[in-house]
Amino acid sequence: MKCRFRVGLISLIFMSLAFPVHAESGLEELKMKKRVGLGVAAAGPFSVLGVELDINVTEELSIGGGLGTGLDYSTFVIKGRYFLLGERFSPYLAAGLARWWTDGTSETNVGPSLLKNKFLSGNNYQEGFNIWLLYPALGIQYLHPTGVAIYAEIQALFKLPTLANGTYAGLGALLYF
Repeated sequence: MKCRFRVGLISLIFMSLAFPVHAESGLEELKMKKRVGLGVAAAGPFSVLGVELDINVTEELSIGGGLGTGLDYSTFVIKGRYFLLGERFSPYLAAGLARWWTDGTSETNVGPSLLKNKFLSGNNYQEGFNIWLLYPALGIQYLHPTGVAIYAEIQALFKLPTLANGTYAGLGALLYF
């Protein structure tokens, strides 16, 4: 496991050195050339795993959304991100809306623990649930000149309308074309 991680990290560093982003062409031009991204996300507002679409509206602003799963329930996400552009790494602020729902499950221990302990305390999962979450997020994205992007973010999830809350984090990878 550690060996694969090291090989992946070395490959990422090599690719980033082989295809430098020049300040004069910059990230702005790349984001306007490759506007649509398709990829996968893990954790965060997608709960466990999801597929994601992201569109660069301007150099600094993108909107996106996707569908995911919490294994025993489904998830839906829409979000917007505002980037503080760097040469390769761009920190960003985000806001989004997520829905986690099921018509019922026989599972007695749904995850993540944030869902079970903060948002569903005392509920019978067999009857199903429908949770709407509003969230701000703080993240960072690495965008390679080939259009491959990797991001990590932390969110503060707020259940609507009670505002029960908790923090969560997510990762994702997108291919922009």
